[in-house]
Amino acid sequence: MSSGVTPYILYFIAVTVSFVVSVYTVRKVLFITTQRKIYDIPDDTRKIHGPGIPSLGGIGIFTGFLLSAAYFMYSSDWVFIIASSVLLFFTGVYDDLMNMRPSKKLLAQLIASALTVYFADIRITSLYGFAGIEELPWLVSMVVTTLACTFFINVFNFIDGIDGLAGVTAVLYTALLGALFALQSSTALAGISFSLCGATIGLLFFNFAPAKIYMGDTGSMLLGFMVFILCVLFVQHFPAAPPAPLASLVHSGRGALMIALSILYLPVYDGIRVFILRASKGISPLKADRTHLHYYLLDAGFTHSRATLIIVSTNILIIALAFLMQDVAPFITLLCITALTSLVLLVVYRMRVKKLAR
Repeated sequence: MSSGVTPYILYFIAVTVSFVVSVYTVRKVLFITTQRKIYDIPDDTRKIHGPGIPSLGGIGIFTGFLLSAAYFMYSSDWVFIIASSVLLFFTGVYDDLMNMRPSKKLLAQLIASALTVYFADIRITSLYGFAGIEELPWLVSMVVTTLACTFFINVFNFIDGIDGLAGVTAVLYTALLGALFALQSSTALAGISFSLCGATIGLLFFNFAPAKIYMGDTGSMLLGFMVFILCVLFVQHFPAAPPAPLASLVHSGRGALMIALSILYLPVYDGIRVFILRASKGISPLKADRTHLHYYLLDAGFTHSRATLIIVSTNILIIALAFLMQDVAPFITLLCITALTSLVLLVVYRMRVKKLAR
């Protein structure tokens, strides 16, 4: 990709175009779904909102992202990434409209993940000494990355439970990744990250509490997939001799891995915790309930906006800790991050118990 335009001007244009297209698209989707009464139905368990709110806002994210990011997708590998994104998009649309069976949705996620990992060769190639493991064999790398991508798509989908949470979280992740790619002089990847960021901000105008529209699986699966892929690309493409601006923030490939893990960490932590709780009760891990951190915050008396603020602030603390401890042994860093997250969960859980007792 060659352009006489300064990269930072390109990033601004990427955010602006994706934002404008997303806002326009979401407004149209909101108008059509309201006219035709295509609403997300409350179930009194996980979906506790009022009636009359549609859940196809992810169409705005998808449209804004693709129209803006297309300029930066000059590599042939992006054909497979976009193919996977389109598969997830239509799977999400179908699920939002018809409530697809979890097993079929999981199959679509696996296919999308495997398609990108295998054909675009985007995979976790090394653990940089974590647990004594350096380079991963090709087959192990393929399987681990495919399963990890599928898992993250699901756990990111799970955090889309209260107004604005998934959107604000995605903006945090994509803005940070865009900045890191920009410092790395990876103009294409930075532009793609900022395009996704702008498209998500466009939806947030309608998704902050009280939400007028939800992103639904249409948006959350696309965001989870793209955030994971961008994290893997950040680690995979981290240069042996990073440019000075980047080297001052991220010191090595191992540091890049820890920062990528910190970006993905909170949804993964909450997802694993909920899966263990459900399994201990003999409940399917994919069955919806109210054991996620954001529901604990609501039960403790926080509003949607304050719950979102607490979770995003915890995310920022986790990422900051990874930056500060990137030169420490990875196991120690993850242990500290886990301790911080568990402390937040414990405080919220005790507040919830006291609130419910009253």
